[in-house]
Amino acid sequence: MKNLLISLFLIINTVCLSQVGINTTSPNANLEIAAGTTAEYNGILLPKNDEFPTTVTSNQDGMMIYITGNGSVTKGYWYYDHGSGWRKLIQGENEGFLKTYLNPKFPDGMNELQPITVNLSLGSYTVPTGKNLYITSVYRGNAALTLQAFDFSQSLSYTLISNTRATYGFPTFNNPIIIGQQDYALGNCVINGFLVDATIVPIYANTSYTVPANKVFVYLTSNQTNTNPINEIEIDGSFVTNTGTNNSNSGNAEASTMPLFVDEGQIIRLRNGGIMNGYLIDK
Repeated sequence: MKNLLISLFLIINTVCLSQVGINTTSPNANLEIAAGTTAEYNGILLPKNDEFPTTVTSNQDGMMIYITGNGSVTKGYWYYDHGSGWRKLIQGENEGFLKTYLNPKFPDGMNELQPITVNLSLGSYTVPTGKNLYITSVYRGNAALTLQAFDFSQSLSYTLISNTRATYGFPTFNNPIIIGQQDYALGNCVINGFLVDATIVPIYANTSYTVPANKVFVYLTSNQTNTNPINEIEIDGSFVTNTGTNNSNSGNAEASTMPLFVDEGQIIRLRNGGIMNGYLIDK
């Protein structure tokens, strides 16, 4: 009896540690699903949802679902990136994929574009889950203007535009401002831009930012709340540009017309301080 129990234990232990194969007796990984005949339904069906799951934590990091398009979220495959939110998988065969790589100012492309015009003087605007907001224009006449982004995940507010002199009512930013999903846009101005499906992670940083491993940071805009609209920008201690910021108290201060690119591990810093806005992409 004792020998029988030992034998059973060894068999069960072997099964628990073995590889799993479907349609194959010799799996080449922990799990391998081999194709059958063309008459069979060969493939994997992911969970189908009309909306995003409402309760997700770090335990669901990397979870993938298929959105049907029958709700408020656009149809397609989405994955959960803990700390950043839901991200849509880019489909290589569509036009949006090509647009993503044609223009670094609009890294999410133009797929499922939804124009947005909001008067923030009447209340804040919350970016929907699964979307990024691109702000391309702001207006408040000749009055002092302020635009802020409230980072929902960090509970921090960042001033992206601060026009400190009412005689200059048109902030000089040439690249878009990107505000991420579930974050708030606040201010006293009218904003115009668009929503698109989120595929990148917008970044707001105060004075300096260290780029995470395996990422590239693309700098778009910056702002100073003091009266000096000129800011020298350095990468790893080397100055790369001398540019105007979104604090347009001078008609001669022009913001950068093209993005800056910062590699993993490098530090980008605003010499005169302030808030920078941009986004992360995978290397």
